[in-house]
Amino acid sequence: TLRDLGQLEAAVNSFEQALAIKPDYAEAHHNLGNALRDLDQLEAAVNSFEQALAIKPDYADAHNNLGATLKDLSQLEAAVNSFEQALAIKPDYAEAHNNLGATLHALGKFDAAISNYQSALAIKPDSFKVHNNLGVVYQQLGKLNTAIKCYKKALAINQDYPEAHNNLGN
Repeated sequence: TLRDLGQLEAAVNSFEQALAIKPDYAEAHHNLGNALRDLDQLEAAVNSFEQALAIKPDYADAHNNLGATLKDLSQLEAAVNSFEQALAIKPDYAEAHNNLGATLHALGKFDAAISNYQSALAIKPDSFKVHNNLGVVYQQLGKLNTAIKCYKKALAINQDYPEAHNNLGN
């Protein structure tokens, strides 16, 4: 589709047309938010996600993507709240656990970050990005052998993941 092809302005136009026809179309508001986020129009993306959630409050993906956008805006506590809402709706949402872990890590809440990364891996054990993220926390805590294991696990899953190679060497 247009967004997948990188035709973001055309995708935004398509979502806006859908919303002109059906203003209470939560999925279109959500998709518009994703396209706006891709265009780095973060405040507008937040507005679109919030509109989606006003229509469909139990929309876990919209809570997750709102949280990711709030994190990009350095609104970390609000991001935590959004990720927690996504997980209250969908407890087995690995991406939301990872995103919550990254935000808690940024807040210096290392134990909570580790717990969320471990929850993400319990759901999706082949997530090389989560293994890498977990390694970063362990490295910051000075648990270098554990960090190395995490980076090696990430690379066993995806040997072409540059961040894990970099972190392992660092």
